[in-house]
Amino acid sequence: MKTYILSLVCLLSWTFVSCKPSIEIAQVQSLELSVQERLQMKQEGEEVEVQVKTTETDWSFLGGGSWLKLSKSGNKLILKGATNEELQKRKASVIVRAGELSRTIEVEQLGKAQILESGQKTYEVDQWAREITFIVDNNLEDLEVISSVSDWVKYELNPKKKEFRIIVEENKSYDERTATLYLRDADGNGDSKITIKQEGAMYYVLPYGGFNQTEEEVKAFENQRRSVLIGKPSGLANSLIGGNANLWTFETKSKAFNVIQYVIEPDERRYRNAIAWATDPRLFARDREFDKAVAFLLKEGFVPRRNSTYYSEKHECQALVAMSNEGSFIMYTFEPKQTKEMATFGQFPWGVLQDKEWRDYDRERVEAWEKANGGRLVLEEEDDGGISLVFASDEFGGMLRIYSINERNDVRPLVGVQHVFTKTDQVYYYDRGATVLTNEFATLARKEKFEFSRYLDARIFLFEHKDRTLYMGVYRSEVEDPQNKDQQIIVAKLEFLSTQLSQTDDSLDKAIITKALRRVKLTNQ
Repeated sequence: MKTYILSLVCLLSWTFVSCKPSIEIAQVQSLELSVQERLQMKQEGEEVEVQVKTTETDWSFLGGGSWLKLSKSGNKLILKGATNEELQKRKASVIVRAGELSRTIEVEQLGKAQILESGQKTYEVDQWAREITFIVDNNLEDLEVISSVSDWVKYELNPKKKEFRIIVEENKSYDERTATLYLRDADGNGDSKITIKQEGAMYYVLPYGGFNQTEEEVKAFENQRRSVLIGKPSGLANSLIGGNANLWTFETKSKAFNVIQYVIEPDERRYRNAIAWATDPRLFARDREFDKAVAFLLKEGFVPRRNSTYYSEKHECQALVAMSNEGSFIMYTFEPKQTKEMATFGQFPWGVLQDKEWRDYDRERVEAWEKANGGRLVLEEEDDGGISLVFASDEFGGMLRIYSINERNDVRPLVGVQHVFTKTDQVYYYDRGATVLTNEFATLARKEKFEFSRYLDARIFLFEHKDRTLYMGVYRSEVEDPQNKDQQIIVAKLEFLSTQLSQTDDSLDKAIITKALRRVKLTNQ
C-alpha cells in the first residue's frame, strides 16, 4: 500500500502567522479476478475468460504450459486448454500480477476417462494389467455397481476423491475378452455402462506403424509393449535383410514371434522395413499356421497381392509371409502409394538372357550379339580370372550392359549380366526416402514370370524366375558423376545371376559404371 503524506503549509504575513494542515491519501492497490483460486476444465478442452479488475494501469501473467495457452485481451485473461487424451487429470498454475499484488489460479483438467453423466463408454486396452480411474460427479456413497460379468476386472471406490477405479488383470490368453460394468445411484438414476475390451496376448505381432521415422520412435513403441532391445547395429551382413543393414533387434513378449528386427537406413536414419521372426523356425511349414498368419493380416486390413504378399493402403505397407533357411518370418516393408502412371520399357530388357543357355556365351558370342543389336564396346576391365565387358546402346538412352566372363571356364563362361539405366523412372521412383518399383515395371517383370522374392539390404528388390533358375536384383545405386567427381548421379541397375544374391558389394561395379559413362559421354561428343 502506498504511504500517506502529510504536508504543512504555512502562510506568513507581517501581522500574523497561520499554519493550515493538508492531507493527501493515495489510492489503495487492488487486484480481483472473476475466478477464485481454482478452475476446473473439461477433458475435451475449452476456452475460459477471466476478468481482471485492478487499480493499476497494467497487469501481466505467467504460467500455463504445453496444454494450457494464455493470452491477454483488454481486461481479460484468456485460458485455452487443449484436449486431454490421458486418463489422468493434469494441473497447471497461472499467476496474475498487478503492481505489488499477485493472484494464483490452480487449473485442473479432467482426464479422458470421466463419468459425469449417464451413457455408455467403451475402453480398449492392451493385454497388460492396468488401472483406469474415473471421476464421478455422483455421491459415491450412494453409487452401486449393478453387475460385473468377469472376474478379471475388479473395482474400488474412493468417496473422498470421488474416484471410481477399475483394475484390469493381464490377459494371458490369445483371445480378446470383454467385460461390462453398470453404475447407478441409489435412486436408480444416471445409469452408466462401462465396457472394457482387452486385447489377447501377443501371438502375431505388427511392427511399429510409423514408417519413415527414426529409431527413437521405434524404440519408444517397443518399450511401450515391453519388448527388450537385444541387438544394435553391428554392420555385419544378414543373409535375409542384407549386408551392412542397420538392424535394431528386439525380444518381444510374443511366444510365437519372439524376435522383431527393424532396418533403419544408415544415411537418412529412417525406418523402412521390419521383420518378425517366428520362435519355431518351421512354423510356416504347417499349413494351419500359415493360414492363421494370413487371417491375422486380413483382419489388420491387408489385402492379398501375389506370391504370399499382402498390402495395406492405409499403412502404405507390404507384408510378406515366408519361410527361408533362417526361419519362418513376416516381413513388413514401407511402400508408398504410386500416385500417377509411369512409363517403362516397351518390352522386358532381356538382352542375351532371351537365350536360356546364356551361361554358355563366351566373349566372341557376346560381342556378336551386341554387334547385331546396336551395342558398342566402351570399356574392358580385367580382374582375377576374368574380364568385364561394358557395351552401350544409344537406343536405350544411357543404357549399359555389363558382362562378367570367367575366361578360365570353357563350359559356362558367362557368370552374370547387369543392365544399367540412367533413366531411373523406367524402373522405380523415390518417395519420402523410399525406393519403390513402379507398378508398370513390376507388371512387366511378372509378365515374363519374374516373381518377387524378398528385399535385400537397402531396398534391393530380388526376383526369381523359377522356370529358368534365374534371379534378378533391382538396385538403386549412386555412382560418381563422370563429369564431376565431387558429385553423385543415380542409376537403376538390373543384375541377373544363376544363383541367389545373398549380399551386395558393388563398389567395383560403381567404378566400372562411372568409367563406362565417361567413355559414352566422350564418344557422343
